[in-house]
Amino acid sequence: MGTLRSLLRAARGPTVPIATTATMGPAVRRTLLLRIALGALLIALVVAAVETGRSKAAADRGLVPGGVGGMLVLDVSRSIKPDANRTITNVLQELIGAHTRIGLVAFSDIAYELLPPGSPSGQLQPLIRYFAAVRPKPGPDPYPPNPWTTSFSGGTQISSGLAVAHAALTRAGQPKGPILLVSDLDTAPDDVPRVALAFNQFKAQGVPFRIVAVSPRADNLSLFKNLAGAGAFTHPVQRTSGALGPTEGAQGGHTPWALIALALCVLAALAANEHWNGRLPVPRTSP
Repeated sequence: MGTLRSLLRAARGPTVPIATTATMGPAVRRTLLLRIALGALLIALVVAAVETGRSKAAADRGLVPGGVGGMLVLDVSRSIKPDANRTITNVLQELIGAHTRIGLVAFSDIAYELLPPGSPSGQLQPLIRYFAAVRPKPGPDPYPPNPWTTSFSGGTQISSGLAVAHAALTRAGQPKGPILLVSDLDTAPDDVPRVALAFNQFKAQGVPFRIVAVSPRADNLSLFKNLAGAGAFTHPVQRTSGALGPTEGAQGGHTPWALIALALCVLAALAANEHWNGRLPVPRTSP
């Protein structure tokens, strides 16, 4: 008889002790608290992931790295051709429409700070008339004369514009403020080493910068891609019937590490919930 009972117990498998409500109370409360904490963490991580994605998309759509602030460095030298004025107009209109705060440096052979960092982008509006064609207008040039036509366009020194912009940001307490260069990239040959040095310093110091090339020659474009990297180049929004259209191109190719990290945290929270708050496995008994 004893052998038969032993065989029956072995066939049934391990037994689960029956606990009273009082005994299970602490475990139930602990599980409830864990579920609430992990649920709150999961919601926070999902919200953070969504906001990170939105912020990155907004920054990618914008011209200025990071989406806000910084300095616009605008080439006003004589080498800028009339067909480049539409691109410059688009840049100005996009920055104005973004309602951001940005400073302005205009440069040719020398650079001059026209707007300090933190200026409302709406203050760029008066510049548009110098780059937007006026019709009807007698004569071959549909553009009004700008203040730099005779005295501020002797040559091109892009490094001077970059240096003045970075110095202005540093004085304003924003040494890592973003810089947007708008130029045909036709700088003087002796200025190329200084431009390369400026870009290298920006990279070393963590200063984000982007470039809008306006009707550049192929050799100048190739040179600056080597100096700054192809990823530094971006394009303004193309406008149709006065409305903002899709972005023609933005700085891309960057891995969204912050978004990936948040996604991994969400998965870890789900795994923790399953590990600590899942149902207890109950062994099956043989019929």
